[in-house]
Amino acid sequence: MKRLQDYLSGYTSLSEEAKTYLSQNGTIKFYKKDAYYLKENDIKHRTAFLLEGLLCYEFLNKKGKIQIERIGIVHQYIEGTKHPYSRSCAEVAIRFLYDSTVYEINNEPLQQGIKAYPELNYLNHILKQHAINTMKVYIRISNLDREERLAFLYTKIPELIGKLTVGQLCSLLGYTDHRQYYTALRYWHKKNR
Repeated sequence: MKRLQDYLSGYTSLSEEAKTYLSQNGTIKFYKKDAYYLKENDIKHRTAFLLEGLLCYEFLNKKGKIQIERIGIVHQYIEGTKHPYSRSCAEVAIRFLYDSTVYEINNEPLQQGIKAYPELNYLNHILKQHAINTMKVYIRISNLDREERLAFLYTKIPELIGKLTVGQLCSLLGYTDHRQYYTALRYWHKKNR
C-alpha cells in the first residue's frame, strides 16, 4: 500500500483520511505471468492500479488470432469495465506479461472516494489524462509507416524498451512478419546514434 501512496503523493498530498480510505477499501493482489485479469467481454466491477509488472490489452482479430491493442505499464490504472462508472464490458482481454502486483478497489467505493476526497478526485483526473495521452500514442502508431512505428513507440513510452518479445511487438505494431520488425529496429538504432 505504501508504494501506491508514495506514487500518488507525488501529484498531491493525500490526507490521512484518504490514505485510510484507500487502505480499507482496496487490496494488493499478485498475478503470475500470463494470468488474465479479465477475459474478452467479461466484466469485473473493479479498477486496479499497476504497481509492478506489465500487461497487455488484447482481442481476437478477424482471422481469429490474438492481437495486442496496447500495453499497460507501471502506474497505469486497469479497468474491469469500460470505465469506473460503467456497467458494461471493455471488449478486450487484459493479460499480465510479467509477474505483476496491483492495487484493486471495487468501483462503487472508488466512486464514493472520488466524491468524498478532493485529492482523490484530482488524482482521478490526472490518471485519466495519462490514459488519454497513452491512447493517443497507440492511435497514432497505426497511421505511421511501418518503419517508424517502433521508434515512435520507444520515444513516447521508453519504459517498453527491452520488455516485449519480437512476437508481441509485431502484434502490437501491426507487423506481418519478423522481417518488418528488424527493419524497424535498424531504423530506430539509426535515429538514436
